Amino acid sequence: MLLGIGAYSFPPDSGQCLAGTFYLDVATGRLDWSEEVFQIHGYTPGEVVPTLELLMAHKHPEDRAPIRRLIADLCARGGQQAIFHRVIDSHGREHHVFTAAEACGDSGNVTGLRGFTVDVSRAVDAASRHAAAEAIRGTYASRELIEQAKGVLMGLLGVTAVEAFGILSARSQNSNVKLATVAAQLVEAAVKGDARATLCDWGELPGQLDSAGHDPAGRLDRAG
Repeated sequence: MLLGIGAYSFPPDSGQCLAGTFYLDVATGRLDWSEEVFQIHGYTPGEVVPTLELLMAHKHPEDRAPIRRLIADLCARGGQQAIFHRVIDSHGREHHVFTAAEACGDSGNVTGLRGFTVDVSRAVDAASRHAAAEAIRGTYASRELIEQAKGVLMGLLGVTAVEAFGILSARSQNSNVKLATVAAQLVEAAVKGDARATLCDWGELPGQLDSAGHDPAGRLDRAG
């Protein structure tokens, strides 16, 4: 994803995110990397000679075309641009990085690109772990709601746990509403003392209420 940046600046204190600077000589394709950029690519300074060819070899295959377009655009029109992409280091490890670059030169001729690269892999990993944790918490919360709703049905209708779940599932399918949402509606109604009315409003519940909202088996009446 390309992002325009209003003004070029070197990276601020990046905390645990490794950040370094670079300069690309457009005419020769030679790169100057700071120690941190070497590290991001899995090298120590002096271990390799950075070139544009080496740089592209370390880009994720799906990200190479956007990066080539960015470089070509900067060389042709100048200005500044930034991109999120992935680097595969010399050990085969994938890094999520943010790179910002600006064209530099004189008399309107672009002679080089300078900028910085920040390895945001730890931030991405943390965000992924947070999202996973939220999903897990949401799953358990949904299960708890469903169990509560089953209890309401078992108490009001005298049905088994399996039958109660079947009622909730039928309501979910007939109304095209998620099962957890159906359960939440019933539990909320029960808290307010409106569980009976809610069951009638749902319409036909197999084996319990007919399409007119009546209780032919008399279970609601017997439930008191």
